[in-house]
Amino acid sequence: MRNLIIAFALMFSAFTFGQMSFNVSDLDLQNPMSSDANLGWFMTDDIMVSFGMTDWDNFKVAARYYTGVADNMFIEATTNAADGDPDTIGMAVGWTKALGIWKFQFEPMIVVSDIDNFDPHLAWGLRFNL
Repeated sequence: MRNLIIAFALMFSAFTFGQMSFNVSDLDLQNPMSSDANLGWFMTDDIMVSFGMTDWDNFKVAARYYTGVADNMFIEATTNAADGDPDTIGMAVGWTKALGIWKFQFEPMIVVSDIDNFDPHLAWGLRFNL
């Protein structure tokens, strides 16, 4: 029994090592449910992996690296998998700026949604760290 308790304690400590984060981007105040949202998990202080989905067949996975240069600059790689559509790979470069309201952060970024169709655009997001 003691070994079982130790095994559960080790699994729980490994699972809760990072910090969780929630993000909303492309926020449409008239129709907030159409906004792009994701849950992120800081694997280390510099690397965050996030996952978002609209339904069981359409999801997005992203990995973000905080460079430590220019006040929380990040580089992000994303992949989208949509039912019936080809998978896309994208990237973003941006900054995370604390708003000074609890743990809310503003994230302006330059995004390329699909690397094959290179069309950079400006985007923004709101992040809340738990």
